[in-house]
Amino acid sequence: MNRLIAYLIGETRLSVTGASPQDFLNLLTQYGIPFWAVERADDLHYAVCLPLRKEKHAIRLAPRRFCTAEVIARRGLPALLKKLLRRPALMIGLAAAIALCFLLQNRIWVIDVKGNDRVPQEVILRALADLGIKPGESSADYDPQRIKMQMLNAVPELSWLAANRTGGKITVLVTERDLPQEETDRPPAGNLIASSDGVITDYSVSEGMRLIVRGETVTAGQVLVSGIEDYGLCLRAVCAEGEIYANTWRQGSVLTPVFALEKAYTGREWKEVSLLVGRNRIKLCGNSGISVGSCDKMISVKRLRLPGYAFPVAVETAVFREYTLIERLKDPETVRGELESAWERRIRADMVAGVIGQTQYRFARNDTIYVLNAESTCNEMIARLVPLCGQYEGEHYDGTDHQRRTN
Repeated sequence: MNRLIAYLIGETRLSVTGASPQDFLNLLTQYGIPFWAVERADDLHYAVCLPLRKEKHAIRLAPRRFCTAEVIARRGLPALLKKLLRRPALMIGLAAAIALCFLLQNRIWVIDVKGNDRVPQEVILRALADLGIKPGESSADYDPQRIKMQMLNAVPELSWLAANRTGGKITVLVTERDLPQEETDRPPAGNLIASSDGVITDYSVSEGMRLIVRGETVTAGQVLVSGIEDYGLCLRAVCAEGEIYANTWRQGSVLTPVFALEKAYTGREWKEVSLLVGRNRIKLCGNSGISVGSCDKMISVKRLRLPGYAFPVAVETAVFREYTLIERLKDPETVRGELESAWERRIRADMVAGVIGQTQYRFARNDTIYVLNAESTCNEMIARLVPLCGQYEGEHYDGTDHQRRTN
């Protein structure tokens, strides 16, 4: 029999045992009971398949030929439905799942943004939410053309947008607008001046008139390279360029408290479990009266995912560990090393380029703070560009009005 037909009508696999199983098969033929897939184990044992609805009739006929018939297996759609009917909870869940598959298609569950580089994804998702496109909302009013036009107005950094919907997922493809080249802040004419006092050690000037030599002592604000080039017969205003290095001296102080606050855990812990659906949070269990200021919070999030598809549904577990703050006296040697490193970082942050030479430290402590006084010798680039300020020349006067009044 065709396997598809056998599955639809259901089949029973019988084990026939007797002195003459062949006579039992002949009896089935006489009563019009179809059978197939006959297997002979030996002279006394046969196996045969027949329609599920003929199972009881065949078993009653077996003793007429001095045989016994036992059911080995029941297969097919009727047998499957019979098993399912014995589990009503499973049937109800299956029916609810099928219904949800159709109902959930009318809701937005996932929004995937592609093509953005400079514009943050959160900005695009927030603009979509303002238009009503967000997880959990109905997609009955979904209009891709309307979404495109309103999004381009809401996010000016985008030059093109397409929102493609597939079931409960919307894929947003964007193209960012090409930004114009940033205009340079470099002035048309300017001088290089000294940013601090120092002794010139090296220089390299590519534009402008150099006014210093090696070994010269300069003061902060002094012009090092002039943006006015004097050629004798004419003057030309340029934007001075160059690198000028000098030995400089820096002094200052860094400090830190004598005592540090450390956490001492009490051993008490709390757990809070929340269900996250889109932007909505549903607390499942936990103590809402926890003082977060005296607890460490460790969060773990498990999201609902399928291959290539992520749902906006997650379970967040937050574990709170209670602690108290206690004061601890800092080790002086450790503090001294930290303050010296902080002083070096401070100098390097102030320098455009250069190196730190010798440094002298004086370390002290009072009741509340450690103080590190430092003096450092540096070799750094001190040239800074400042624009030339144009002078007001007044209105052009050729004497015409005076002659007219005189005449």
